Amino acid sequence: MNINERPIYQLDSKQLEWVLAELLDKKFEELIDRINTPEIIHTRDEAADILGVRPNTISSYIERGILTNKGIGRKVLISSKELDRILKKNHLSFKKVA
Repeated sequence: MNINERPIYQLDSKQLEWVLAELLDKKFEELIDRINTPEIIHTRDEAADILGVRPNTISSYIERGILTNKGIGRKVLISSKELDRILKKNHLSFKKVA
């Protein structure tokens, strides 16, 4: 099959309703999990350990807008929710430290 060709599916209204309900349920569960997960603030070194990179890489991620610095001035602080978002979004080969 050509990469530009996509199969066409025909759904009746009940099937479409079911598919949309499943998608919304999944997204709501993810949102509730994120809301109920406590936020932990990590230093640059701790964030680097969690992502399996060097601390300078964390600074680079902040400069490039990949991570958000919650610190003030020169202090670099990264939210655990921010790290989770990066790990889930990118599915990169970061090693997660317990």
